[in-house]
Amino acid sequence: MSFVIVPLYAGSDGDATHVPPAGNHVQVDPPALYLEKIGQQWMESRGEARPGVKYILERLPTGYSMWQRPRPTNAKLVDKYLYGHPNHKKFDSPNRYYPHFQHLMDNGGDSMGCPCTVCAGSSGILPKSSSSSVQMHSSSAASSRPPTPRVPQSPPPMAPSAHVKGRPKTISAGLDTSRVDEEGTPDVYRNLVDKLRRYTTIDEVIEEPLSPDWRAEQDILPSWLNNLREREQWMPRVGDIVLYIRELPDRVKIVRHDVTAELQLYNEQSETFLGPPPWEAGLVGEVPKAATVHDLTEVDSKTSIVTSGVRVEPIPDANNEDKSLSKRHKYVSLRQIRPLVLWQELLHHVPRENWDATVVNALSLASTCSLMGKHRFRGTWPNANIYCHGLYLGSELLAVGDAVRLLPNSKSGQPGCSEILIIKSLRLKWSNMDMASNNDYDEGRPYDSAIWIYGTAYTNDPTRSNKEWLSEQNVELPKLAQEYSSWYPLHPSNKELALPLSRILGRLYEPDAMAIWLNSEPDDPPDLDVGREGLLEARAFSRKRDQRIAQNANATWYWGDNRADALNLHTINGLEVAKYDRERDVRQWRKDIKLIEGMNDKATATMKPEASTSAGGRGLRSFMAPGTASLPVRTHSTGEASDLSSSTVGGTSSSEGKSPAPGKKKRRVFYLSEDEDEIRHNTKVVDEASGTPKKKAKVMVVID
Repeated sequence: MSFVIVPLYAGSDGDATHVPPAGNHVQVDPPALYLEKIGQQWMESRGEARPGVKYILERLPTGYSMWQRPRPTNAKLVDKYLYGHPNHKKFDSPNRYYPHFQHLMDNGGDSMGCPCTVCAGSSGILPKSSSSSVQMHSSSAASSRPPTPRVPQSPPPMAPSAHVKGRPKTISAGLDTSRVDEEGTPDVYRNLVDKLRRYTTIDEVIEEPLSPDWRAEQDILPSWLNNLREREQWMPRVGDIVLYIRELPDRVKIVRHDVTAELQLYNEQSETFLGPPPWEAGLVGEVPKAATVHDLTEVDSKTSIVTSGVRVEPIPDANNEDKSLSKRHKYVSLRQIRPLVLWQELLHHVPRENWDATVVNALSLASTCSLMGKHRFRGTWPNANIYCHGLYLGSELLAVGDAVRLLPNSKSGQPGCSEILIIKSLRLKWSNMDMASNNDYDEGRPYDSAIWIYGTAYTNDPTRSNKEWLSEQNVELPKLAQEYSSWYPLHPSNKELALPLSRILGRLYEPDAMAIWLNSEPDDPPDLDVGREGLLEARAFSRKRDQRIAQNANATWYWGDNRADALNLHTINGLEVAKYDRERDVRQWRKDIKLIEGMNDKATATMKPEASTSAGGRGLRSFMAPGTASLPVRTHSTGEASDLSSSTVGGTSSSEGKSPAPGKKKRRVFYLSEDEDEIRHNTKVVDEASGTPKKKAKVMVVID
């Protein structure tokens, strides 16, 4: 008979301080009884056991130890126990310990929701071994649960005859705590990469039910996306960087000088030019619920500027820790605002030394980007795509459905902007993941990461199109594009054009709004190329001035985790964001989430009579990712700025539950200490053999 050592998966809930009192107990090392029986049961439960092979577990999960003592009634016999349970309860046999062990392996060492008899009491399950499989049965009612072992990204080497991949996991990537971020929240993206490695091809919705930030985003996302679809593209969006005039009297307008052709302030009452506007640059924090292009010229004296205007906060220096400028927010009317992409047209007559410092700060951020609304993971190993709802690129927010201007391809020979793209999808592409090293802390190869924009492309140059590409599917263009020019498709209707973010100039604004901003004559509509040279100059300036880019060789973009990180802001709308939020308590938020989900699970249990799997009904089933229709309903309102940073507010809940269903034993509720629940849920114990840190997706932007 051959022997095979079975490696453990990382993670354990074991408490090494739980040992028997000093006296007649003797530690058994190695704990052969448990290693042999648990190893054999585990391989059989996975359906991986082979005839003639005996499987032995490499070791017990960290924190567990086996002890024996003489039996009080017969000193010739010994009783053997396993110590290390987090509740300081001992196991009296491998058979009783196996359900707990399997639950740890399935859930990255997290014992929350464990169905063993030590964790769940009389409603727990106990295995019965057969020659070919392990069958689970309840000690109080017949029930079964299929084994679902977790497979690590890089399991320790083992004999070829015992190399296994494991059976599919029932726990979602957003609940799998085998990989967590700095705040203890499940790292859904690492988990999805591990899953892709196992199954080769996956396509699933990204859900993070244990992340308060993700939950807050789900509250506002539907209305946010709907507002983007309904509003014209010239409207400022939350997170945009704009140029604005802090004070603009009602009788003063921005007009083009008759002689110099520069844009200046003009007092209609005195009929005098007042010089160039004092432009500042600021971040849009709030926008009016409704607006028309007439608001770009008219003053609404009947409504408060707080409700009809735009909240802007001056942009601080990304290279300086002093962010006090952000506190000087101002509500301004739409007629006081211009897109930052027009900075050259608005400031080219103004000497550089006369510019406001915020303008320089804003131009320094032209080569920053961040994704928002990641909602789907789709891939075939070793490549994957993460689909997103929006992309902050420099000063603007781009979203699916937007019409954007394209920078000319250097190979096309086009002198200026002549192409547009209707965005169909925004994707974060990970490629060559099989070539990446497995250690975050070495200098090995990272994942190749790049942002690509997919959509339907058009040109106003008929020589660059093909008549065969014309069809009913690609002749309907957004109204705003039709007002600029005649357009011709750049590809067949059944294809999409894929472009790196470096080819994007920015949103295509409605021509009537552009005419007002530039004070153009009615017979001289704005050119599609306006702002291109300024954007390219700003990106080049940003790569030299933003130290986060300049200090990294060959870097061309700074890729932020969110908008606040990309702009290196500490506050938005007067609230501290992300790591700067002194009131941010993710641990408490996560506990609140568990309570909410636990109550939902209790309500479901009263309608579905089945054996409880954990004390208090707080099993893993209650933490499963909710569907869109079953997400918790919040009664408070939220603004559109939630996706700018990771600063959100977690909910609270009552501890009241419904009565148990008729004929069902009343479950006991155990309230853990303040710290024990969090420690058990988030602590990952790693030994020297299996504790190699795994790879983060480092950024490598691909530019054509």
